[in-house]
Amino acid sequence: MSFSYNDHEESFTNFPVYIHNIHRTNPNSYTYIKTDVLDRFQLCFFAIRCVLIVHIKGKYLTAIFVAIDMDGNNNTTPISFGIGVANNVNSCTWFLMRLKDAIREGREVAFITNMDDTISSCVGQVFPDAYDGYSSKSVLIYFRLRIGQSTNLDYLFFRVCKAYTTQEFQQSFSKLSHAAREVLANIGNTKWAHAYFPNIRWNVLNINIPEFLLVLSVTQCNVSIITLIDVIVQYIHQTFAERSVMGGMLSTVFTPYIEMVVHRRMQKSLRWKATKIPPEIPSPFPSDISKFLI
Repeated sequence: MSFSYNDHEESFTNFPVYIHNIHRTNPNSYTYIKTDVLDRFQLCFFAIRCVLIVHIKGKYLTAIFVAIDMDGNNNTTPISFGIGVANNVNSCTWFLMRLKDAIREGREVAFITNMDDTISSCVGQVFPDAYDGYSSKSVLIYFRLRIGQSTNLDYLFFRVCKAYTTQEFQQSFSKLSHAAREVLANIGNTKWAHAYFPNIRWNVLNINIPEFLLVLSVTQCNVSIITLIDVIVQYIHQTFAERSVMGGMLSTVFTPYIEMVVHRRMQKSLRWKATKIPPEIPSPFPSDISKFLI
């Protein structure tokens, strides 16, 4: 496959052929190109077999949309990418619609963002039944900007954020100042507090943009679309190859991260006491089994 990696006009002309070759080498990929009435490029989406934005300065490009997920070893893994217009509701909605097509119906998904109102609004339109929350650190940063920064305040915030029951949440929440409680209440408890998460409880501390995109945005601002996507595709291949090698080296059913978490919780369990589970906590057990919270 031989393309011009420097000429922008020729790169867009060859782009459909490049996407076709992605399907040839990655049969399970999902791609989509949107054009205007004159058949000129507007948006593209590709997922090489969940939303952050990186701004770029190509001749025609303004932003890369990236959906990432957390794997079993607590590492971020890129799922899909899109190229389009930054800070644009239509671009964001279109990207999420293509993501929905790629992951297909019937899967329970949740979206964790860095308190981006545009993304949250678009998620609500495209995935009305999905959970949409905020990462803990993004809420903490917002919290600090309005209340101030102190070690004690950070400690109290995470006590509230990670409270397991609503009773524990209220106890920790009451220790905050009135101004602090007002700031957090205005965000909405279901967006960030574990005790109010519906069904599955998500623990996403922070969302990091893949490092290679940060490097690309700084060192290669003026690149053609084929060059850009080729870098992304190679990164995805490398990432999954490295994860596959690591998976083959595991000696147990647990990843290193899970082993660390289990060990840490076993150490903490030495001080646990068993109490009956409050009725507001959903239980995975049948109703005829006694329910206890440790």
